[in-house]
Amino acid sequence: MTSEAQLGESDVLRNLRKVSEARGLKFYINPPREIVPDFLGDYQPDAMALGPDGGIVIGMLRRGGPESEQQLATVARKVSGQKGWEFQAIYLNSPMDETPPIATPSSEQLQATFREIEALTEAGHPAAGLVAAWAALESLARLASANSEVRRPEGFSPIRAVQTLAEEGYIENEAADRLREMAKLRNAVVHGDLSVQVPVEQVEYLLQQLRLIASDVLSVTSGQEA
Repeated sequence: MTSEAQLGESDVLRNLRKVSEARGLKFYINPPREIVPDFLGDYQPDAMALGPDGGIVIGMLRRGGPESEQQLATVARKVSGQKGWEFQAIYLNSPMDETPPIATPSSEQLQATFREIEALTEAGHPAAGLVAAWAALESLARLASANSEVRRPEGFSPIRAVQTLAEEGYIENEAADRLREMAKLRNAVVHGDLSVQVPVEQVEYLLQQLRLIASDVLSVTSGQEA
């Protein structure tokens, strides 16, 4: 008997196949080990799309969790160092795990949030600024996803937000790797580790990235509306 989660996975794979083949790539579900690139080590992708000079490694996270997300982050770092290769993480949640629909942010809302982050940091509250900054990052990832041909569910974890923005080309590999590391700091703060000290320069770096990402994402949105 096919579960709703499995139906969702089939729909995602079908859409990925269409997009991949439209790009001239050969698509594999559960690819055989002999075509999985050596740089992935023991990792077995859920799917791959191959071209003459590289391809796309696709991993699916069926139930959210720090360990599973960390594995995908590790794979993403491996792939990001390979010329011609990219990594896509697909998150599949059961209906009870889904986040209620969240409105995509406007330019005015984003700019107001950036000013709030700056004010919190300058007032000596970098931890609060960090949490607000990651909320803004998720909003931008959701907006970037709405701009994309491949639609994703509404909810975004920290790693997933970074991965989405990297996949859509809004952040470079080096910045994506740094943000993945910063996600650990964000998680510690959000989950109540009161011993954590948040460096002001970390929040300032994140805010700088947010402004760059917002400029690019909003320019795409404006172009679609024109």
